[in-house]
Amino acid sequence: MKEKLWGILVHLSMDMWIGKWNDQPLSDVFDENMWHEIVDETAASGMNAIVLDVGNGIRFESHPEIAKEDAFSPAWVHAEVKRCREKGIALIPKLNFSATHDVWLGEYARMISTSVYYKLTKDLIEEVYEIFEHPEYIHLGMDEEDNKHQAKRDYVSFRQGALYMHDLRYLVDCVKATGATPWVWACPLFDMTELFMKEFKPDEIVLSPWYYNAFRREHWTPVESRAEYVAYYNEGDYAKMNIKFVEEDPFLVNFRAKALPLMEKGYRYIPCASVFNRCDWNTVDLMEYFRDNGIDRQIFGYVTAPWVRTTPTEKNKMFFEESFRFFREAKKEIYGE
Repeated sequence: MKEKLWGILVHLSMDMWIGKWNDQPLSDVFDENMWHEIVDETAASGMNAIVLDVGNGIRFESHPEIAKEDAFSPAWVHAEVKRCREKGIALIPKLNFSATHDVWLGEYARMISTSVYYKLTKDLIEEVYEIFEHPEYIHLGMDEEDNKHQAKRDYVSFRQGALYMHDLRYLVDCVKATGATPWVWACPLFDMTELFMKEFKPDEIVLSPWYYNAFRREHWTPVESRAEYVAYYNEGDYAKMNIKFVEEDPFLVNFRAKALPLMEKGYRYIPCASVFNRCDWNTVDLMEYFRDNGIDRQIFGYVTAPWVRTTPTEKNKMFFEESFRFFREAKKEIYGE
């Protein structure tokens, strides 16, 4: 049986959201000393993979105009691939081409679905495959591409329906042509189920269903337990839903309604946990849920995503420490490893 991937998502660049960290130097997002500590802790935690969100943090030879001024060279990546391999860790590149998270592409982010865009994405996929020395996977992102996640932007641009599937097909085929396996977030499968199933066979893509709250009913989080949840679930469309527990959020309900039935259709998963929502039960509940209810041969592994910058602030260090600890404990409790 294929060895499971046990991984963590780390950000080299974090230019995903308009108005957040873009226009800042890479050093404000990524600290190399902290990166080395994360690599060591990944190995010490019994994990065998790091998914590195590359963005504009590497100076691509094919498109150097994308890179931040202090971006790393391909030679730096080669050295880190070697460092990770020596510790039993696969370094996997992530290029998020979702129109909601592609600020790192600069002006190209406003050229989606054009001949310029198709050439650009093909060039970057081919080059990242070589820079990362033929990784098993290339993560394409492709999450949250919709009006909800762009509603407050001055410039709104997203694909849907047939055009979204056309572009995802193009990106997936570019990855497959390199010899790597395409990996995406599960949003298109769970949100556009019929279109996705019509376009993609289960054996040509790996998906990460991401779920950052509890599964067990006794672990559910009351909305009233945190001020930010009270505010969030009492504005806009949520105000009419009378949500008592965070896990009643329609996104999480949709996840629980579709994740297992779609696995039965043959789709392969690498479920993703996170400490981002401050749910201490998330990682262990996620692993237990899929171990007990999923199809083991179609669970290619698990990954955790702290969703913070790779800089040694108190918060960022805490999120990484918790991510490693919860993942290590859950892996031992649920899988005995």
